[in-house]
Amino acid sequence: MTNVTLSNSYVIYLSLVLKQLTLNLIIPLVLGVVGNLSSCIVFRQKQFRSNGMSLLFTAASIFNIIVLVYGIGTSLYALDHINPDTYSIIFCKIRLYVRHILLMIVRSYIILACVAAFALSSSKTTFRSLCQPRYVKWAIVGVPFVWPLIALHMPLLTIIKNNQCVNIDSYVFPFAIYFFLIVGVIPVFLMSLFIFLTIRNLRLLHNRIQSSIATPVKLKSRDRQFIRMLSALVLMYILTNLFYPTNVLYSAITHWSYKSPERIAIESIISSVTSNYILYINNVSPFFLFITSSTAFRRTFSHLIHRYMRHVVIRSRRIHQTLVTMIPTG
Repeated sequence: MTNVTLSNSYVIYLSLVLKQLTLNLIIPLVLGVVGNLSSCIVFRQKQFRSNGMSLLFTAASIFNIIVLVYGIGTSLYALDHINPDTYSIIFCKIRLYVRHILLMIVRSYIILACVAAFALSSSKTTFRSLCQPRYVKWAIVGVPFVWPLIALHMPLLTIIKNNQCVNIDSYVFPFAIYFFLIVGVIPVFLMSLFIFLTIRNLRLLHNRIQSSIATPVKLKSRDRQFIRMLSALVLMYILTNLFYPTNVLYSAITHWSYKSPERIAIESIISSVTSNYILYINNVSPFFLFITSSTAFRRTFSHLIHRYMRHVVIRSRRIHQTLVTMIPTG
């Protein structure tokens, strides 16, 4: 009886930990929204906005905000309300489907930025022309129409079972394989591949310049700054992107195994950490990676802050002077 009581107390304690972890998601939500909004403002400045990678970073930042507001917002709503996943089949089918689409749109933009960096550093004129803003804009517009079609299987094979939103049994393992490859492995592989090829092109370019060999490639300092920011972003994806897909794969492998209440509670916490905190790192961190890895980004952001503060000071002085003139003297 004592063991049962201790077990129940442990499960209750873990459920409280899970609830607190969910509540603390407010912190990455605020940091992510403010950071990505700041990135959008910086990348829309005159010295950045004509660059193809800048356009892709801006698009990714916008969708990062949407991902965080939608994903964390639905999690926070379920804290003080009955989770719609447990009774609404429509919400059950579209919640993870929409989040998956938004996350993959962001990953696609980062992959395209890696491709743009490779093309920009290439010695072939045809490749370099792909970085022109008009081509990049078409790619940015096209990506959000592609992923809803690729992921259409998700809502079709999701049901509510025992008050839980789950995949049908025959779809559990195929979905885990799809998720592990499409969300985890393939994006990191493509990002790493094109960043490696970009670094290789930059080294070849450097060797040609050192050897006084004529080269058609002339990378501006701003382009090198973008490649540096992109490299930092890709490194973050490499370090964090496989945790959640691996957990999904583990859950599928152990789906038919007996699990004690304690094990279920522990796995719920691990799932929460990987599917929220670690997963959203890539949506929260870009601004902080950009500002630490690029002097141009840091300088521009600092200039914008100073300009805004100067505007606030000047405006407050004008208001003060207006109020002084309105006050009767004697």
